Amino acid sequence: MGCSVSLPVRKTRKDLVPSKNINNNEEVSTSSSGQRSMRCREKTTPRNWVNIVKSTQGGGASRSRSAKSKEESTKLYVDTEFPAQDSSIFKNKPMTKQVVWKRPAEIRPNPVLISDGTSRHDMKQGELNNCWFLSTLSAIAEKPELISKIIPSDNTFGTPYYDGKFHCRFWQFGKWVDVYIDDLLPTVNGDILFAHSSDPDEFWVSLVEKAYAKLNKSYEALEYGFEADAFTDLTGGLAEWYNPAELKEHDFYLIRAAYQCGAVIGCLSVDKEDRDEREKRGMVSNHSYVITAVEEIPYKSGTTKLIRVRNPWGDTEWNGAWCDGGDEWDHVTNDVKDQLEILSRDDGEFWMNYDDFRREYCNMIVCNLSPDFDHDGISDRAEYQMSFRGSWKKGLNAGGWLECDSFYQNPQYLITLHTDVMVQRRFNGRLPLIISLLQVYRRHEKLDGVGLYAVGFEIFQLYSKPTGALGKSFFDTNDPLMPENEETYAEYRETSGRFFLDPGQYILVPTTQLPKFERDYLMRVFSVCKMECIPIANCLPWTH
Repeated sequence: MGCSVSLPVRKTRKDLVPSKNINNNEEVSTSSSGQRSMRCREKTTPRNWVNIVKSTQGGGASRSRSAKSKEESTKLYVDTEFPAQDSSIFKNKPMTKQVVWKRPAEIRPNPVLISDGTSRHDMKQGELNNCWFLSTLSAIAEKPELISKIIPSDNTFGTPYYDGKFHCRFWQFGKWVDVYIDDLLPTVNGDILFAHSSDPDEFWVSLVEKAYAKLNKSYEALEYGFEADAFTDLTGGLAEWYNPAELKEHDFYLIRAAYQCGAVIGCLSVDKEDRDEREKRGMVSNHSYVITAVEEIPYKSGTTKLIRVRNPWGDTEWNGAWCDGGDEWDHVTNDVKDQLEILSRDDGEFWMNYDDFRREYCNMIVCNLSPDFDHDGISDRAEYQMSFRGSWKKGLNAGGWLECDSFYQNPQYLITLHTDVMVQRRFNGRLPLIISLLQVYRRHEKLDGVGLYAVGFEIFQLYSKPTGALGKSFFDTNDPLMPENEETYAEYRETSGRFFLDPGQYILVPTTQLPKFERDYLMRVFSVCKMECIPIANCLPWTH
């Protein structure tokens, strides 16, 4: 199921919990379905889940809904918003297989939601090209604080109050959204058609995938995507992109620090050469993987840098240096191998050295739950953060990028950064600022022929306080400040930039690249020092 991809042009296992999530954890409850293009092919028990992971004969669980009697619970929930029929699977494709929708108890005699906790090894990709989502889910599986956010403890699966309903949560453009589905799953010849657990009695993987399909209005909408989008939807974190080929030797330690600090890190392989040659090395072209460990170990007379990667297929592994059973392991002590949990098995997980990693992958996505302001790989505390929901409207404020004469018509936000001696000492006299811009694009829109726009933002330093909207003459005579990561406009759902600025005032302008393009957006601004950010011109509310 590895497939081709056209990437937009762009410049340029330790469960430590970051001190603070960057989103405001704003809650929204709704039972209605919510709302880049890439083509693809040791368990920790979460807190408060002791009752959920028991078998169907287990005891009751704490519940936010009113407890129902055993008699009432025999009438199982049926989701009429996302019905058990072909239209929930494919919108634009004909069904070529006879699909039968079954509940877990009709598939396995002793089904459980979670067996002995969730694990990165649980994920097995089915007949859907959604490796981008499953690779991210596998990375999150060993982070109980994240899994418990996605799968709340009020689920009745495996309790006397089982009602056939499954409750899941996803982060959507600034809010955590509740999604409720029934537990009817599409099967063919008795087997689950799409994602499933490596333990046939375990059903959390299939149910989370179904809930995400409902959020996006069909399973088909989950085909082909970017890990960065899944990271954001599953964590509410900040996803940043890197080109492995441009990573320096010392950047390995930044990757290790980020991973050890709780970041979720994914990577994408593409066609750098003939597919047949890549397949000989066990690599799947144009495929999403996830990093599951980053270690530097003693080797011969020195050390070597290693990265462990997982393929969501659950098989097909790298067979080059440091692969399972590779000769290199003969020079590693048993103590180190035990520490690294070295196992030779076809489970889709493998080690490779840092140099091979930089050659085999074209994109690396790092998702931090709290921003990394100084780019040392370690999440920092965002003392000040603000979110703005806005909309670009043709004829009003959709002015296009800086090359357009109508650029000044775009939304304008005034940022004020206050002097902070302690912060400035840490950042060489400057103040760090991170900006994230998400266009409100829902995956089902692509099935209607609606694509992502190239979006971005510009920031300008001010030398006097503005009395209102800045006009064309200002933008014609002032240059924007460049972010450290030198990002440019690209057709991604989210783009971000890291700046180091002097205390003072700045104008922030979010834009689409082309003028007259309409779309809602969410802009997030993060700072470690005192900051104000206010809309001053052309800022319209969401249309949704």
